[in-house]
Amino acid sequence: MTGDPQKRRSLGGSVRDALSQMPPPGIKRTLFRDFADIKEFYLDEEQKNRLEKMRPVSRGFYLCGWLLKSLFFKLAPLRRLLLIIAAFMLITENKEINVGTFNFTFNMGNLGALILIFILMLELKDKLLARNELAEGRAIQMRLLPKTSPKIANWDAWLHSEPANDVGGDLIDCIRFNDNHHVLVLGDVSGKGLPAALLMVKLQATIRALYTESIDLSALGAQINGIFHRDGITRSFATLVVLDVRGESGRIQVLNAGHTPPVLIQDRRPRATQKGNPALGLLPDTGYRVTEECLRKGDVFLVYSDGINESRNPQGDCFGNDRLFSLIATLSESSAANIGEKILKAVHEFSGEARPDDDQTLLVIKYLG
Repeated sequence: MTGDPQKRRSLGGSVRDALSQMPPPGIKRTLFRDFADIKEFYLDEEQKNRLEKMRPVSRGFYLCGWLLKSLFFKLAPLRRLLLIIAAFMLITENKEINVGTFNFTFNMGNLGALILIFILMLELKDKLLARNELAEGRAIQMRLLPKTSPKIANWDAWLHSEPANDVGGDLIDCIRFNDNHHVLVLGDVSGKGLPAALLMVKLQATIRALYTESIDLSALGAQINGIFHRDGITRSFATLVVLDVRGESGRIQVLNAGHTPPVLIQDRRPRATQKGNPALGLLPDTGYRVTEECLRKGDVFLVYSDGINESRNPQGDCFGNDRLFSLIATLSESSAANIGEKILKAVHEFSGEARPDDDQTLLVIKYLG
């Protein structure tokens, strides 16, 4: 990516730059992607598995039938009734009506078409209202993210978050105490879309409310876990990595609550750090240990969400940790921003036309000594 270095450090700019690099989808590719989204939304796993075992002709008939049935039952009850009436009118012959000496033909098909248009207008209205609300939610969520990557004495840092949907469930944050002391946070809430985004905001607010310079990282983890478990929503949890970074040395304190182990790159050799304790909200009274990593000049510390290593291409292949580790082994001499941008570029090129399954969030820090 090119452009002014200060702009490249902006989180919003990073997202826009990454998206601008992607080629505009053609009509054929857009239609195929939209049809794939329709199948994903309307068909359950059992139906998808049955379709895979069918012959092409049978698969087409069953697919059309299941899609129409699913569409019908996803309508509100009154709209289902209107749809039945419209379908009946479309196949009914025109009616001649005699009122005294006045005769006219009543066109049933036209009225049925008007009812169908009315149903489409109602559905479009619902969609536009939901989209406007999501757009407002996205704007608020983006304002909660750090405006620029932090400037930490003796460190080069770069933060990035790119939601897969209108709103995301990944958290990236920075708490600054002074020029020499910053706390960097990367979290991943289970689920997608609006429910995950709401829990992400709760997680960010909880961390910012609890974190002080005097609090111990392990105590912070226990307190957040207690709050999430107490207020827990069924099947919802969050993974979290908190880095306490001090400018006067290359030492980093690391709290890992169920997240993918961060990677330390020393002498061009990536190494996954220790696994953490359970994710937040799963178990009550969980203890959280804090580890310490000692970086030498030029070493890089990388934290990422599973939207990076679990990104898939159109064939369903996973980007994977092996491919990620091979890539970052060649990038350790670069700046933090360059490392992050090249990882994102590699993931986007690998994914190709496939729509992202999960948010893609990166935190890269490099010790300058």
